[in-house]
Amino acid sequence: MLVAVTGRPILPGEFIKIEDVFRDAIRERNLPRRSSEAKELAVRLFELYQNGVDDVVALRAMAKLF
Repeated sequence: MLVAVTGRPILPGEFIKIEDVFRDAIRERNLPRRSSEAKELAVRLFELYQNGVDDVVALRAMAKLF
């Protein structure tokens, strides 16, 4: 599924922050990395980040809501 995401670009260092949050979230949920739930979570994390949620603590908290 392709998702059109608008917002600011994500730089390599920022990508690493999002990836760390993603890894922790799927580990906590015991999700396979390539599952549909994990993919949906990744899309949501990128959307949040591009819309201004760039604090790791906030991203982790919001990841728990999905």
